[in-house]
Amino acid sequence: MKTLMTAACASALLLVCAPAFAQTTVQVPEGTEMSIRFDDSLSSETSHEGDRFSISLAEDVTLADGTVLPAGLRGAGEVTHAKKKGMMGKPGELNVRFDYLKAGSSRIRLRGQKGTEGSARYGTTITLTVLFGPLGLIKHGKDVEIKAGQRLTAFTDQDAAITTPIGAPGAATGAAPTAPTAAAAGTSN
Repeated sequence: MKTLMTAACASALLLVCAPAFAQTTVQVPEGTEMSIRFDDSLSSETSHEGDRFSISLAEDVTLADGTVLPAGLRGAGEVTHAKKKGMMGKPGELNVRFDYLKAGSSRIRLRGQKGTEGSARYGTTITLTVLFGPLGLIKHGKDVEIKAGQRLTAFTDQDAAITTPIGAPGAATGAAPTAPTAAAAGTSN
């Protein structure tokens, strides 16, 4: 009798809780525009081809069906070309590509890239060469830097099926922001 009552209670609980855990699949269409933020700083001086870096969704994205992709979804990108500044005023070069964002257990493939070149210093090099001879050739150009927090626009590279509801980014690490505050409070005594 006790086992039968326990089974009945468990079944009733499942029926009540099932709608709360209902999951659906929605489509993120190809070409959906997203504002992406660099989470890591990059430089043509220190980066190498193939280096990976972290990115995140900078702003909420509302899909046609009303589903919201929350800001903060994390993902990754890759350095596709890096060249340090050189002698004779040659500037540094840095090209990067966005690869994906993670929404729950799904990956949303991205299409977005940035390529840039540091400022050349050819005029300065020529002036220094005229004034000081071959010593003027040692003048370097500038390296390229992408600072953490910089934003760029990217687009979804293909249709992506994601399962909703999507958990809030960083929900599992909700206690992390309070830890430094507690540590800081302890050091001020």
